[in-house]
Amino acid sequence: LFYHQNAYSPKFDKNRSVCIDSLFFNPDGTIQKVVPTNRGVGITNAASKIQIDRYSDISEGAKIEFVDTTNTFEGWKTVFENNGAWVKYNAVEFGKKLKKVQVKAISTSGGTVEIRLDNIDGPVIANVVIPEGLDWNISETRVSKIQPGIHSLIVVSKNDAVIKADWVQFSK
Repeated sequence: LFYHQNAYSPKFDKNRSVCIDSLFFNPDGTIQKVVPTNRGVGITNAASKIQIDRYSDISEGAKIEFVDTTNTFEGWKTVFENNGAWVKYNAVEFGKKLKKVQVKAISTSGGTVEIRLDNIDGPVIANVVIPEGLDWNISETRVSKIQPGIHSLIVVSKNDAVIKADWVQFSK
């Protein structure tokens, strides 16, 4: 489904962003409700920088903001405001032998994000510690064995510290 909206032009409401989301059908041929996302369609390679602000689903306590409000061309970040806040990014292609995950994030009081696969109750593949600080850091940790294939990626805040995350990336 193609449509447009103006979420990415907050200071000028006449601009439009083109959006696309997948259509799914019920067994009887009727169309399932389409919930607008920032994710769009397509498969993302897990070894690329996954911009989780382009989520396919988001919980209360998580929101999207500019990385830098004085330079909006820097893009967007995901803000986790409390324990249990999460974002889901669907259709990530995991190849063989991915052993590490990196998260670019910042937290003035430090915190932890949990990386899960497939759904909010899915298997935990990593807990990434975000150090306390005023600057963006790239935190890295090992991941549990990941079954190759296409999975949804769920990033969950594991404490009440405010954590701002830019991207997630997996590597060998």
